[in-house]
Amino acid sequence: MKKVAALITCEHASNQIPSQYQGIFSDAHSDLQTHLGWDPGALNLARIISGELKTPLITYDYSRLLIEVNRSLDHPQLFSRYSTRLSEEDKEKLKHTFYQPYRDGVEAQIGELIDEGHQVVHLSVHTFTPVFFGQKREVEIGFLFDTARVAEADFCLTWHEGLSRIRPSLVIRNNEPYAGADDGFTTYLRTRFSGAYYLGLELEVSQKFDGQWHEGLGTDIAESFHKALAVWSSDLDMDQKNL
Repeated sequence: MKKVAALITCEHASNQIPSQYQGIFSDAHSDLQTHLGWDPGALNLARIISGELKTPLITYDYSRLLIEVNRSLDHPQLFSRYSTRLSEEDKEKLKHTFYQPYRDGVEAQIGELIDEGHQVVHLSVHTFTPVFFGQKREVEIGFLFDTARVAEADFCLTWHEGLSRIRPSLVIRNNEPYAGADDGFTTYLRTRFSGAYYLGLELEVSQKFDGQWHEGLGTDIAESFHKALAVWSSDLDMDQKNL
């Protein structure tokens, strides 16, 4: 019988640039400090969720401005306006040295869990800027998933209801501020693993909450996810018993 296993990742955990590439980022200090360079607060939140669940956390430890590990290899935003200055040879080196090892490592971990008999609930943790191109975003918490995958939608419904009970004042929305089926790592992983074995979810939290993770919000998000996972495990067990 399948059991449920959670895996937490954070693709935009850091704004660090490896020493050998710092030359091309000499004029990028301001961008590296903003959401252009990383997701402020995402790593702290991911650590809280991982700690609550006592489950592995896999992080990409360099800036998205070096190479964007949350985009496909043919995506126009794979390289930033800084790294696009590199030669084609150096860009290929970035793919093989930074991009592929991270993505291959996560994919391999999911594959191992599935081979061990688990259904994997993969949560990719992100934060977003509360004001985008001068427009204030109403959403504060976003659950991103593929609407074509019933299991993902059902899981997020349970999680949404649970977090809303704890934090009724939060503006929580599905597939905002981005669509869960847009180009991204979870979208790619859905092509590798069927919905029976893999749920690819993204958590998006407004950066206006950065610094408040240890004041209860992070714990509430983590505990509500943990409870949703417990409900999902129970339902999966019941479904298999009724087969």
